[in-house]
Amino acid sequence: MIRPLQPADAPACDAIVLTLPYHFGHEGGRAECAEAVRTQAGLVAVEDGEVVGFLTLRRHDAASAEITWMAVRADRRRRGLGRELIERAVGELARDGARLLCVLTLAESEPEERETDNYADTRAFYRSLGFVPLRELALESWTDRAVILARALPEPAR
Repeated sequence: MIRPLQPADAPACDAIVLTLPYHFGHEGGRAECAEAVRTQAGLVAVEDGEVVGFLTLRRHDAASAEITWMAVRADRRRRGLGRELIERAVGELARDGARLLCVLTLAESEPEERETDNYADTRAFYRSLGFVPLRELALESWTDRAVILARALPEPAR
């Protein structure tokens, strides 16, 4: 089940992040994620009454939104929950008039420490959902280069 993120979900989201130390290894990033699940809109995936995945969203403009954070608990990954979270967000954003959804992740030019379950897999996941890379960025708040990926949203039904 996918439902809106609620303030009471924040501790469960914090716990999910801790199951993914490679993807959430930077303490500052974990703190930013913890703030996002407490202050931004988002969605959670719930199984057997337990939050097992989440994403947070920030609207930069009426026509665009960004997935600021997303994670699925390590033991629940690769079961379609991330896809469900994104597709639900896409539908809701499109109905609300958004035309573009973007996400930042580690750039392909950055070396990886792991051969699997890495950021190459993350980029492939987003590409499988229709996101395309726009450009690499050097952000002040990141120690590594980022890539911005974007997906056009469907026109709302009239």
